[in-house]
Amino acid sequence: MSRMGKNAIAGYLAFGRKLCYNTCVGKQKRTIKKRAGMDLNVLKYVVEVVETGSISKAAANLFMSQSTLSTQIAAMEKELGRAVFQRTNRGVQLTGYGAEVYHHARAVVRQCDIITQKLFEDVNEHKIKIAAFSSDIISVEFLRVCGFYTEANYEFELCECGTETVLERVKSRDSDIGIVMYSQFQEKKLRSLIQPNDLTIRNLFIGDLRIWVGANSPLASRDSVAASDLEGLFYVEKTHWPEGMFSMDYEIEYMGAPRSRRRLLVNGNKTYHEALSQLPSYSAGPSWSCKWNVGNDLKSIPFQGSQVTLTCGVISRKNELLKEEYENFIRHLLEAYGG
Repeated sequence: MSRMGKNAIAGYLAFGRKLCYNTCVGKQKRTIKKRAGMDLNVLKYVVEVVETGSISKAAANLFMSQSTLSTQIAAMEKELGRAVFQRTNRGVQLTGYGAEVYHHARAVVRQCDIITQKLFEDVNEHKIKIAAFSSDIISVEFLRVCGFYTEANYEFELCECGTETVLERVKSRDSDIGIVMYSQFQEKKLRSLIQPNDLTIRNLFIGDLRIWVGANSPLASRDSVAASDLEGLFYVEKTHWPEGMFSMDYEIEYMGAPRSRRRLLVNGNKTYHEALSQLPSYSAGPSWSCKWNVGNDLKSIPFQGSQVTLTCGVISRKNELLKEEYENFIRHLLEAYGG
């Protein structure tokens, strides 16, 4: 749910507490009288009256009589114990308190309209929601699966994000499966987050952390590179590279690769490829043994230092069978990586 949606609901809850309790302050004591919750329809009536500027116009739009609408509004004001509208010869105007009522009512009504549309009017029978780290092969295989299922009422989503976000999305059902990578130093940390959240992981294949350069780089023909080979070059880094608890900073330091002071942060794969191809630069990233040739503009080279092993795995919720579409996606990934 969007931040705006959460704020709207939070506002409604705060406003609802005001609606459910009426506080009467006397000279010597304070009493609290519990009241019934307000019907959502009443909030819709308030919004319609305000936005049309007239009870008669609002009644027509709501397909009800003017007297019925006036009665509903009056009953609401009686329930609240305060006037929401001020009646004048020119129609109705909000009171100061009414402006607050309208502010929250409008947010709730609009959020309910969005929910109604999502649940009833814009229903897709098949929703395929995957969260994964950024990878050319993952993108290719995701599109391959999209092309395989051509029936109507399909909705596909691939969210490229870091490991922590992948776990949160699968846990909250924003995604049904997640594809993560982790090093030998991060496995214990990852499993400590998976188990308490009723998630499970299935390892797919392994790779290692390597130096990446453009195919036209003088280093591209090397069998391996040393730290001295990288001096003076730009270090290109993706902004959506794993961060937080699953940052690869320790792994890069353990491997012994230098982190140049000439850093270039890029947001997308296209810019990442172009930077490594056009600038004297390098990057550190995962290298998987892949059967398909996605592109030949970059090359991975082993670094003359300590090896960092990376594992790719799929995250899912415990005790839930995966849809056929997800199993096919996973199978395509395994085929692509020679599994």
